[in-house]
Amino acid sequence: MTLTPTEVGNSEVESNVGDSRLYLKRLALYCFKNYEELELNFEAPIVCFLGNNGEGKTNLLDAIHYLSFCKSYFNSIDSQNIKHQNDQASITGEFERRDQFEIIHCALRKSARKVFKRNHKDYDRLSEHIGLLPSVIITPYDIELILEGSEIRRKFIDSTISQYSSVYLEHLVQYNQALLQRNNLLKTWGKNGGYNADIIEPWNARLAYHGEFIHTERKKFFEEFTPLFSEVYESISGGKEVVELDFNSDLNDNKFEDLLLRYIEKDRILERTNTGPHKDDIEFMMANLPLKKFASQGQQKSFLISLKLAQYILLKKHSGTCPILLLDDLYDKVDEGRVSNLLNWLIKNHHGQIFITDTHLDRIPKILKELSATYQTFEIKTSDQRPVTGDR
Repeated sequence: MTLTPTEVGNSEVESNVGDSRLYLKRLALYCFKNYEELELNFEAPIVCFLGNNGEGKTNLLDAIHYLSFCKSYFNSIDSQNIKHQNDQASITGEFERRDQFEIIHCALRKSARKVFKRNHKDYDRLSEHIGLLPSVIITPYDIELILEGSEIRRKFIDSTISQYSSVYLEHLVQYNQALLQRNNLLKTWGKNGGYNADIIEPWNARLAYHGEFIHTERKKFFEEFTPLFSEVYESISGGKEVVELDFNSDLNDNKFEDLLLRYIEKDRILERTNTGPHKDDIEFMMANLPLKKFASQGQQKSFLISLKLAQYILLKKHSGTCPILLLDDLYDKVDEGRVSNLLNWLIKNHHGQIFITDTHLDRIPKILKELSATYQTFEIKTSDQRPVTGDR
């Protein structure tokens, strides 16, 4: 199936195209989620996927996310992203990146590991791809950052830093491997008895080496990130609320090796490592009160959007490339005024490509026209597998 754009809006003033631009020019899907076969060509910096719920608008954003991160944003089990009753799927994207042409191909198979290729050449390790095509996604599911446990907030930190620092990503991989080995050792002692300080010491040293590096980089991240976040939130909310971020870590005031020795008895009893970067957390505050308990749904959504836009600014600064923005269902729990403020901020400050989904055919285009933005719209209608076409 090929969908053609139902509308292309032309701005009065075109933005300058620089070397830092990252543009997805073509997206091709085969048996990915609800799509049997699809090809889309993009001609504008802002692309709108419009249509009813359940038609596959969010799946298109997730396909783009796959091309950036080698995985789905919504379902980490690759085989479950293959269309029902099929054994394989593929996602192909053609990008313009820093005046070069990049073809990224992802092949998913139920009976084998996924394959990622850059310009027809296989990656030895998927981690080598992270950061090549930086992107930021904003969806209603981001509410988990506020409501769920600390692991998802650590993933937010790690996914940001890893996109501009391959060294950080390598330390993180090594840390998690060492943590797994240390925990397995503790479980073995708990099951079979016995304890040997000489055996656990090398794992302590390895954890401390990688953990101290991770902690240092996370502190640097927060020093840069917090003022950016506050500035973006003020722009979107109109300066109505005061917001704060606090980075909580046992390593803020202690050396990791000392903590591992201090916690060893607790670790032996619980059979797991109870201190370290894998326990870090972010505290979200509004007017000195916990965001989770006291903020409205609209305030929480504005908070989350501001987190993601600050993430975008930081990625742009460190990578030298404007990340692709993926905006899913902006009107979810956000009023018209804040959506308009957000899109106005994006038009003024964002110089890369934006993909937006909405259930209304004219709501987002109306605002974009008022802002004199260059945009392209697709009406998504996949339930009967018939493309919707229209005039440009």
